[in-house]
Amino acid sequence: MKIKTMIVEDEKPARAELKYLLKQEDDFELLFEAADGDKALEIIAENDLDLIILDIQLPGKTGMEIANHLQKQAEQPYIIFTTAFDEHAVEAFKLAAVDYLLKPFSELRLKKSLQKAKKRILNSTSYEKQMQNVINMIEAKDRKKQVKKIAVIDGDCFLMLNFQDIYFFSTKDKKVWAQCYKKSYLTQFQLKGLEEILPDNFYRIHKSYIINLQNIKAVIPWFKGKYQIRMENYSETEIPVSRSRVDDINKLLNLK
Repeated sequence: MKIKTMIVEDEKPARAELKYLLKQEDDFELLFEAADGDKALEIIAENDLDLIILDIQLPGKTGMEIANHLQKQAEQPYIIFTTAFDEHAVEAFKLAAVDYLLKPFSELRLKKSLQKAKKRILNSTSYEKQMQNVINMIEAKDRKKQVKKIAVIDGDCFLMLNFQDIYFFSTKDKKVWAQCYKKSYLTQFQLKGLEEILPDNFYRIHKSYIINLQNIKAVIPWFKGKYQIRMENYSETEIPVSRSRVDDINKLLNLK
C-alpha cells in the first residue's frame, strides 16, 4: 500500500527539499504539490489523499484554515504541520495533527514524522478491515451479476431505480444523490460503496461524482488539460474530471 501524499509549501527551495526527502521513502507516493492554500483546497476537493505535509504560513488560506476545513469531512487525510514558528503547536494537536515540525528540521526528524504517519494510516486500515474489504468486493461482484436496480428514498417508501435510468451519483452535505433525467433521489450509500456494486458502465470521475458513461452528451476541454463532462439529463449537468482521472477518461472514451 502506497501512502498518497501531498506537499503544501509556498517556498520553492523548501518544497524541493521535502519532495527530495519524501522520494527516499518507499512507502510514500507524492501525488501533488501546492504553493498556496487555495490551490491545496482545490486538489483536496478532487482527490483522495492519505497524508498532507502542510506549511502553516501560506498565501490564500493558511494551513490552520485548511486543517479546520478538513475537520468537516467524513474521510480526511492525516496532517504533518511544518512552520518556522511554535505558537500554533497547541492548536495543531487539537486538530489531531500527526506531528508539528519546526523549521529548519533535519532529515531524521522528518523521517520520524513520516513513520508516525505511516503507523496511524496503517492502523486505520488494519488487516481485519482489509480482509473485510476483500470479502465485500467478492460479494459485490456476485451482486453485480444479479441486481440491476438500486433502492432510493422517495417520500415514505423505497423506489427501485434501474441502473440504466441513472445519469450520475453526486455527494452533497455528506449525502449521496442519484440523478435521473429530471429528478434526483437520496440514497443510503457512500460513493465508495456504490463503486463496488455498480455495473462497469459507471465510473468515478471525481471525488464527488460517479457517472454513467452511457449517458455522456459531450466532453468539454477545460483549463490545464482537464475536462468537463456534460451529461444528457434534462439540465445537461456539467461535471469536472479530476486531474488524476483524465488519462482514464481519454482511454475509456477513446479521446486520445
